[in-house]
Amino acid sequence: MTVKQIIEGLERLGSRAALVSSGREWTGAQVLDWTYRAVTSLRQRGAAAGRSLSWSAGDVPQALPIRLAAMLLGARFSADRPASDGGDVLTIADADLPVLDGARACEPGVVDDAPFSVVRGSFVWSAAVFWESVAAMRDAFGPSPGRTAVLSPLAGFGGDAAFASWSAGAPVHHHAAAASPAKALAFLERAAPDCAIMSATLLRSLVAHPAAALADLGSLRRIVYDAGAGGELSAESSAAARRAFGAELADRIASEAGLVPVERELRRAEQGAARIAELVTSHPSVAAAAVIPSDGDGWAVFAVPAKRTRDDADVDARGQRLISEAIAALDAEFAGTDLNRAIAAVERLGQTALLSMLNALSRSGLFTDAAAAHTVDEVLARARVAASHRPLIRRWLRVLTEEKLLRRDGDLLSAARPVCDYSDAALARAWEELRGEWLATVRATGTIDYALRNAERLPDLISGAVQAVHLLFPEGRTDLARALYRESIAARYQHRAVSNLVSRIAKEWPGRRPIRLLEVGAGTGATSDSLLPELSGVGVDYLYTDVSRYFLDQAAPRLVEHPSVRFGLYDINVAPRDQGFAPSSFDVIIGGGVLNAARNTDASVRWLNELLGPGGWLVLTEPTVEEFWVMASQAFMLDDASDGRAETEATFLSLPQWNAVLDGAGLQRVLGLPGDGHPLERLGHRVFAARAKMDRMPLTSEGLSGHLGEGVGAASRIEIVDELPLAAGGTLDRERLRDWAARRRRFDSRPLPTAASQGRTQ
Repeated sequence: MTVKQIIEGLERLGSRAALVSSGREWTGAQVLDWTYRAVTSLRQRGAAAGRSLSWSAGDVPQALPIRLAAMLLGARFSADRPASDGGDVLTIADADLPVLDGARACEPGVVDDAPFSVVRGSFVWSAAVFWESVAAMRDAFGPSPGRTAVLSPLAGFGGDAAFASWSAGAPVHHHAAAASPAKALAFLERAAPDCAIMSATLLRSLVAHPAAALADLGSLRRIVYDAGAGGELSAESSAAARRAFGAELADRIASEAGLVPVERELRRAEQGAARIAELVTSHPSVAAAAVIPSDGDGWAVFAVPAKRTRDDADVDARGQRLISEAIAALDAEFAGTDLNRAIAAVERLGQTALLSMLNALSRSGLFTDAAAAHTVDEVLARARVAASHRPLIRRWLRVLTEEKLLRRDGDLLSAARPVCDYSDAALARAWEELRGEWLATVRATGTIDYALRNAERLPDLISGAVQAVHLLFPEGRTDLARALYRESIAARYQHRAVSNLVSRIAKEWPGRRPIRLLEVGAGTGATSDSLLPELSGVGVDYLYTDVSRYFLDQAAPRLVEHPSVRFGLYDINVAPRDQGFAPSSFDVIIGGGVLNAARNTDASVRWLNELLGPGGWLVLTEPTVEEFWVMASQAFMLDDASDGRAETEATFLSLPQWNAVLDGAGLQRVLGLPGDGHPLERLGHRVFAARAKMDRMPLTSEGLSGHLGEGVGAASRIEIVDELPLAAGGTLDRERLRDWAARRRRFDSRPLPTAASQGRTQ
């Protein structure tokens, strides 16, 4: 078939209708006149043989004469993306259509007949491939088609079908591809075609629509659907469509060879996938692999790393050496610090916060004298505790009892300290003295200012009249939050511990590419401010993330001098795949005081382990004991937990619980600081370092891409996965693989979204 046969078909239609669309009708002669006017207009705009034309004017009938004109001129036509061949691209938009319609028709005998090409998705079809596809489409219509209904885009699949129809001398009735099922059924009844063209998605919708059984489609003999727009119909769906419409089905999908039956393309794809999977598994570090088609002529490759042998013990030894060096450097940094005085200031902050809790309850008429006794329910009612804060206030009462500020007698609670110890005057003195001590030990008072501000507003926080986030970020400022995560001796120790360890890991990174580092819950940047200067001159790809876009916007200008830093969103409460993150894509993950904001720490840590490649490092800092001042401030922002904290009714996981979380995620614990007997140990702030997948061989997507070779590797999306998904019968779950590949494509192409703020973040 050639363009000449299309023109001859339109000439045979002559004064009869060739195209009906949006209530208008064009005869064969009018479509030809329209085509020749389009040739003139496109020539005037510079269209010529080899020039790229990109269609962006929507699903309108003008697409057909423009496409024919492009063929006659030998141009390259695309409706999917800029059809660039290295030169400039002529884009046809809505605003250009009146000009094209109004051009003077060229003489039919002087049009060019140069070889043209068509861009469809990732494929570029020559004229020969395209015409072979159109001829096969015509064969799918059956003998002597009488009228074709097209409900697919005329700039793509629907237009191909229109050309096939015209070559057979049959008219085309067109309806916009975005039609609702009800409107599509009504259109098919009016058009009374013997052949219908549509997407697989629309066909499924028509079969499921209640009106399908009532539609009068007696003339319909064939339905040709685009399997590239919605996927191949299952055997069950195909049978349902045949029953509903009494028509035979044929499918087509875009491939290197043009529009071909799905079964043919699947055979070709399966052969190609098997060949690539064999090549992948020939890599010595790959235990198993699966390959599926992706993005037209591309491939989605999923590889499982092989088990590591004990001959690789030098990896463990190198890690232990880095840890030893980091600890030695850390101890040297704090050798001249009066740790005991700084620790005493932190502990005094906790005791003052406890007294402030009792003071807040007394301001609600509770525990106002030694004789006053109340049940827990009475406390909750008298203090007007918001429903969302009731678990926290119950925790207050438990802690106040454990710390001997309250005493319990059966169901009744009463004050165990004189009222004067927690009076307004006593608290004012305590906070002022604490402020002076804090200033003497850390040379700043931001933490005390913040804690006091919360203590003064505790009755309003308890009732929900004041939101805790507004006290942490007054008027949207971050100065208090920045101070909070930097001032205390525990915070300083943790930041320096992380910096000393991670900087050494990065400096001795053995890979050929920059080390990939993910920071979750980066917030105000307390961890990165300490770490990034240590990474100067080191090849690193640092992804700074938070659940809130607000913190990323705050950090961007501050970190402009660190070109290795990128920014993105990451929510610790959502599976990485659902956020567009591929497994095994990072070498180091750090989280500074963020996982206590997780709803389920076990799940959040498992997800972080999933993101680490074999031998990767997870470095976390977390409190492991109740921090009384946090219970009277930031705890009002934390979500209810569904992990071990729900059982213990604690704000934070304990050290044994944290160890169990890391072990349960399959991580190998290699460091816990402060060490046994260290003065800071009693504050309960811990630094955890754990290694991921130490039983697996090192395997990266870059290394595997190089193994596959330039042609295959460049056309593949490679994921290193812990295991291949299996269906119920133990066979490979290809549906799940396709879902993984689709998510990856979707997130790779989308802009950075916004997100809501996430509790306590450092």
